[in-house]
Amino acid sequence: MSLPPAHPKSPARKPSVPAPRKWSQASPIAEEESAKPPGMPAKKYTPTVKAYKNAEFLGSSQARLLRIMCEYEETMLRLKRHKIRATILVFGSARAKSREEWAAALAAARALEAAAAAGEARAAATKAARKIERTAWMGDMTDKIVELSRLLTAWGVSDACHLGRDHSISGVTRYHFTDPRYASGGSGGGGGGGGNGHPRRLGSNVPSYGVLGEDVPGMEQGVYICTGGGPGFMEAANKGAAMVPGAKNMGMGITLPFEDGLNEFVTPELAFEFHYFFTRKFWMVYHCQALVVAPGGFGTLDELFEVLTLKQTGKIQQTLPVVLFGKTFWQTVVNWQALVDFGTIAQDDVNSLLFTDSEHEAFEFLVASLSKNNAHN
Repeated sequence: MSLPPAHPKSPARKPSVPAPRKWSQASPIAEEESAKPPGMPAKKYTPTVKAYKNAEFLGSSQARLLRIMCEYEETMLRLKRHKIRATILVFGSARAKSREEWAAALAAARALEAAAAAGEARAAATKAARKIERTAWMGDMTDKIVELSRLLTAWGVSDACHLGRDHSISGVTRYHFTDPRYASGGSGGGGGGGGNGHPRRLGSNVPSYGVLGEDVPGMEQGVYICTGGGPGFMEAANKGAAMVPGAKNMGMGITLPFEDGLNEFVTPELAFEFHYFFTRKFWMVYHCQALVVAPGGFGTLDELFEVLTLKQTGKIQQTLPVVLFGKTFWQTVVNWQALVDFGTIAQDDVNSLLFTDSEHEAFEFLVASLSKNNAHN
């Protein structure tokens, strides 16, 4: 039986590969819906939301830890991105105004007082006007804070400032200067710390906990003015820093019912707003190399004594310079010598503070202190 002749071998065909789907093409679900016969109802889906996009949950007490972590991590990310590791913290009353602003505010308050009807409305307007009148003395000091901040920022962007450029330094991370675990002589032994015999003094093997490493190329600014972001003396400090071409400054504000937001002179990419006071305080002090405190109320006193406590206990560098701007105010409101005489603080604690009314004296003191500290780190 003869077999039929074989057909000539046809060339092999390449398998067809579908073209990759483009994002602009319809999704499979959309194609499926379009292929349905007319009149068939569209498939319905139950709406839902991802947990990390659930605003109600994120605002709940159960998510408090997440909110705290956000205020820690997002702040650190931005500071690292902008190569921040040395700041000068400036604090003071939010009620302070320049002489021009004070005169305008007083005129407006007196106009409201004159127009108010008798009774409670007139009493409230009179109280508001008297409140402004009592702050007249802050006008000249506000202008001096502007100038001091301008001088410090100009120094911070100059070649003369090495602060933050050649050392990984920071306020809170200086805690390891008193941590016995890293003593060069062993775990807290009496010979540690480069041979000075102090059991809690550290040697060169101390690890860095700054948000930046030791060598950070391309740093155009060594030190930054940082404030609480509010009005008054804080706004004056941000304003002075903003006067320096190319320089940046920071504002770390907090949500308060009587403040609308950060002042206009804060560099936008370095404007932070916190919900929790303790996370705000942590970051304001973390890279703080010096503190300038203008007259203020409870909040200012709180910040001042917190930093002084950190200095005294060695949680931050004990040579961190502190300027109390407004000599009469600070020597009247706080009886520093009484604290010494009653034995609750040391005389050296008071002697380390600079009381001054001069922006130039404050500038020279800060530059000298910061340069000395930087050379010894």
